[in-house]
Amino acid sequence: MTDTPAPSRISVKDIITVACAIVGAAFVISGPIRGDGQREQRLQIAETKIGQLELRDERRSDLLNKIDIRTARIETKLEMMTKGSIQ
Repeated sequence: MTDTPAPSRISVKDIITVACAIVGAAFVISGPIRGDGQREQRLQIAETKIGQLELRDERRSDLLNKIDIRTARIETKLEMMTKGSIQ
């Protein structure tokens, strides 16, 4: 008589172990993918805010340049008026 092993059946314990391994691997893989999407969204928000700040800074610089030019003109007029009255 030959001893042939009986066909082994997969036990419930083995099925649960494999299922837990698959679910765990799915969570490990999906975590960075989800996180990357959130990171991309935060990056887009930051880019938008930076663009708005740059635009605001440009407007402010233009306004300050206009004020500087006007101040220089006023100072020139005042110098001309005071020099004329001193003589």
